Amino acid sequence: MRWLFNPDARDVDRRKLLYQGAILFYSTSPASLALCAHARAMAKEAFGALDPEHAQEHLEQEKFVSVVGPLKSNFTNDRDTKRLVCAYLMEQGVDPEATYFDVPRLRVVPHSDYLTAGVSYAYKAHRDIWYSSPSAQVNWWLPVWDVTPDRTMAFYPRYWDKKLKNSSAGFDYAEWVDVGRKLATSQLKSDARNHPLPLEELSSDEEFRFGAAAGNAILFSAAHLHATAPNTSDRTRYSMDFRTVDVEDLRNGVGAPNIDSESRGSTLGDFLRVSDLRPMSQ
Repeated sequence: MRWLFNPDARDVDRRKLLYQGAILFYSTSPASLALCAHARAMAKEAFGALDPEHAQEHLEQEKFVSVVGPLKSNFTNDRDTKRLVCAYLMEQGVDPEATYFDVPRLRVVPHSDYLTAGVSYAYKAHRDIWYSSPSAQVNWWLPVWDVTPDRTMAFYPRYWDKKLKNSSAGFDYAEWVDVGRKLATSQLKSDARNHPLPLEELSSDEEFRFGAAAGNAILFSAAHLHATAPNTSDRTRYSMDFRTVDVEDLRNGVGAPNIDSESRGSTLGDFLRVSDLRPMSQ
């Protein structure tokens, strides 16, 4: 795995690096800090007098979910969120006419074993292509508050070009939209939704974890195997992620290799054009 810091590359060259398995780390920028400030403001408003990073320590699970569920939905659907994402992508040099993005998600990962299902589902090792994402997809992941290796995301770089037995053949994106997403707030003790999962054991010594400051960005291919690392710190982890595709890459069949996904359907109907928020399906 190649880990590159602030690569001086045009977007087309950056995508080539990502399709080859590189993971890119970018320092904070004015647009990324504005996006994080927006997410923080929404979290602080949702929790009121409670510190969002420690609110779980003062709330029962059901109350926490009743706050986090609407917070996540409001963040995703807020017009300012989309505007700030577009501003950040343009700052990073994408072509606004050729680049489409899906609506951003706010991830809230409590510490300890407080909640690992539903709105705070701890994703097992997976590739996004197992969830019906296209091979030409680029993932953008940004911490809202600082993250450390004990509250972050994990990569499994050995599996970039190594097949992993998995249950993606049973995943259909249309069913996920109709059923899976709507069940999130009802999943408290365990998560019964149809997530594609590894069918082989993965050793923790195969993990690669990192720390990052709020507003840093980690870019990686949808074909990279990654997971939610268990939060063993003393703070709730807040991060956001969104995904981009370049329409020319899609047309030309350019992207990362798909070595083991058998999922059905496509997420492309969720993507909006950076220039005018026009859906890809139109």
